[in-house]
Amino acid sequence: MYLHKLQLYNFKNFDEIKFEFDQKINCFVGNNGVGKTNVLDAIYFLAFGKSYFNNNIRQIIRFDEQAFSVKGDFNLHQKEEQILVSYQIDKKKIIKRNNKIYERLSDHIGFIPLVMISPYDRDLISESGTTRRKFVDKIISQADASYLSALMAYQKNLAQRNSLLKYFSANHKFDQETLSVYDERLHEYGTVIYKKRAAFIKQFAAFLKDRYQVLSGGKEAVNISYYSEMEVKPLLDLLRENRQKDRMLQHTSKGIHRDDFLFEINEKPIRKFGSQGQQKTFLIALRLAEFAFLKTKSDKMPILLFDDIFDKLDETRVEQIIKMVNDQSFGQIFISDTHAERTKNLIENILQSYKIFNL
Repeated sequence: MYLHKLQLYNFKNFDEIKFEFDQKINCFVGNNGVGKTNVLDAIYFLAFGKSYFNNNIRQIIRFDEQAFSVKGDFNLHQKEEQILVSYQIDKKKIIKRNNKIYERLSDHIGFIPLVMISPYDRDLISESGTTRRKFVDKIISQADASYLSALMAYQKNLAQRNSLLKYFSANHKFDQETLSVYDERLHEYGTVIYKKRAAFIKQFAAFLKDRYQVLSGGKEAVNISYYSEMEVKPLLDLLRENRQKDRMLQHTSKGIHRDDFLFEINEKPIRKFGSQGQQKTFLIALRLAEFAFLKTKSDKMPILLFDDIFDKLDETRVEQIIKMVNDQSFGQIFISDTHAERTKNLIENILQSYKIFNL
């Protein structure tokens, strides 16, 4: 799969602009603020129906405008596929495939496998487990529709259980039977999610270790492991044991929404014991492992986005990435960079066709 044409209308800093892309490598170069990253975010929008950088969809609309749209024409197995994402203030976001509106965003997730590598990935190390759970959930959801369905059902029932706990507290009531209904539902969906996460991590860790070894020259050993209290006992037991605590807190304190994923270097947390260079390398290896995993789960080659990362890496790691790109294991690649000359020198060493867009 590759993106052939892209058209933006009132998207961030662009009023209206069109691109025609090479099916291998496409580079956006220019000064900060001209919109290089915004083009990558528009491509991300086509895959996920949302921004990589901003959760407030109103802020995606160009200043003083009322609506935006992103349209992409893809080539999939010699067949044209068009995706359109549009939004108008105070109306519902619309995603169309070949002019047919999706009833649910979840039906679209996974159609365009895509991986973004960005400086913002550092949040995966520095922030809470919520960020890492979202990272893992997004990868598995692209490859497994049943996982996404279970995750959405779990989140819906979790919100309902939390609302019920707040209602009990506000009205000085308690109905154990009603709460038990939500406990059983959370246990059902949570067990599915737990098993799929555990199976995913076993496969994903091997990809991560391999990519890190290539990027680092085999200097250190890294790992990703899965922490969940469901390793110890079933979720239904955890919910029942903590029922009084949850009543006091007015929210659900146990469940797969509390799971975390541990990033390690030489068997120690990389957050505390990894240097800046090691953490950067780990994050790129993490994203390349994501690419490798999606590639094994789909009949489509994932699209890869590099957002301003070459400015953050030393020459050795850049060379390793270029070698990996050169070995034909990647499909279409998009790169943003502030240094036009550096970008040109890099891609001229790659035996692939390319286009450079000066913004």
